[in-house]
Amino acid sequence: MPGADIDSRDYIVAFQLYSPNDCPPDFKLDSCLRDFEAGIFLPRDDPDWFGRSSYPPRILLLRDRQLTILSHPSVQEGTWECQLADLISVEAGHMLLKGWLRFVGSGFDRTIRYNTRGYRSVFRFIQRFRQAWLGNDTGLDTSAKRLPELTTKFDAELALELEPGESVRAHFYQPPREIRSRSWLLPRQTQTPGDLVILTGKRLIWITDRHRGFWARYGTVASSARLSALTAAEVVSASVGATLTISLAGGSRWIVPLTAGREADAEAFAADAIQDRNYDAIGRA
Repeated sequence: MPGADIDSRDYIVAFQLYSPNDCPPDFKLDSCLRDFEAGIFLPRDDPDWFGRSSYPPRILLLRDRQLTILSHPSVQEGTWECQLADLISVEAGHMLLKGWLRFVGSGFDRTIRYNTRGYRSVFRFIQRFRQAWLGNDTGLDTSAKRLPELTTKFDAELALELEPGESVRAHFYQPPREIRSRSWLLPRQTQTPGDLVILTGKRLIWITDRHRGFWARYGTVASSARLSALTAAEVVSASVGATLTISLAGGSRWIVPLTAGREADAEAFAADAIQDRNYDAIGRA
């Protein structure tokens, strides 16, 4: 049989899938999946000296408002599926060669990792995914609010994140800051991460270069949540400092550590987010 000896574990580049014929032949698609609307193949992690990889090749498919993830048959993970309506938030991160997509809903939290040398194909799939998840029409005009205070890094990430016609209604931004120690013996400079939280007509967006609590020079993490999933937004004070805490349906939360003096701006953004959530709920009633 043509292609029967092909092993997609040898592939090293991600690519989009437009039809079942684009899928590696060692992935067997059930008949119900063959009419997918968009898809992507993600290769396995680069193997170590012993040929072992930390994650297998995977295929992600969008079909009938459903996300399906298939892992290579050799790992016997089976098929994972979720309805887009059940998704509460989606996270997309990239740090140098390490990239990941995280899908969070009530009762599930699934992270798919990939190598960022395939980022362009992944980004195109993310665009199709967002259109399916949020809808093509944001209900807003196309005159997006400019945010001139953003650094080049955050401005570029926001431009990638916003969909055509989606504009900023409110935002909270704290840029990365350089901190110099006052010790004359061992003077040093450190960088604090930056955070940008955006409110649009349909969702909340959190863009940060914070990774595992530290500033990441060469990466960002962008999270999205439907506005309807917002349950609370508030500034929470504690002995270690204040945070902008955004609570979402299903018990998940975004916790944004605040730099000193930013509490008032964060509280104003939280009030705007709750107000828009209430308007959105009235509009859907």
